[in-house]
Amino acid sequence: MGRFDDLAKAWDSKPERVEGAMIFVDKVKEYLKCDIKNFIVLDYGCGSGLVSFGFAGEVSCVEGLDCSLGMIEVYNKKAKQIEMDNIFGKIHDINKEDLSGNKYDIVVTNMTMHHVNNIEDFVFKLANSLKVNGKLFVADLYKEDGTFHSDNTDVVHFGFSEEEVYHVFFKAGLKNITIEKLHSINKVNTSYDIFIAIGTKK
Repeated sequence: MGRFDDLAKAWDSKPERVEGAMIFVDKVKEYLKCDIKNFIVLDYGCGSGLVSFGFAGEVSCVEGLDCSLGMIEVYNKKAKQIEMDNIFGKIHDINKEDLSGNKYDIVVTNMTMHHVNNIEDFVFKLANSLKVNGKLFVADLYKEDGTFHSDNTDVVHFGFSEEEVYHVFFKAGLKNITIEKLHSINKVNTSYDIFIAIGTKK
């Protein structure tokens, strides 16, 4: 993931990235409507930690995983700077590696799935890492024409339909599946819709 290594240091400088991450975090918290102080959270494809840091002060622990070393270095540097010892990032490639089973109360992944080769395998591994009744939250692009990214290196899918997302959630054994529009990202002459998909481990 050399391109993301190069982008890591300036990743948080785009306001729309920060805003999108906070919209996602707020929606997750709104959906949970419960005490999360003892939760163990996995942020997969954590990048520089925009989503992770939205939870860090309110949960027991946040583990951030990403296949970009540059992103993980930025993530851990930020955690150290603000002296948060309950948040840490590690290198992980879900295309090649498994995750620990029955470990997390919630798993969140924001704008990562379109970079993953096999989305059925991806969702299955994330679902399997949840405790029973744990919840998976995925935010990503609805189907688009390939113009969302200025550089489509490392982009595997040009978004997803609700039907295919529902299918992979169902196949992964998740229940109470909900998929809805989360927000839109406005770029020059075009607006791109983002969905949130939610499922609970049986």
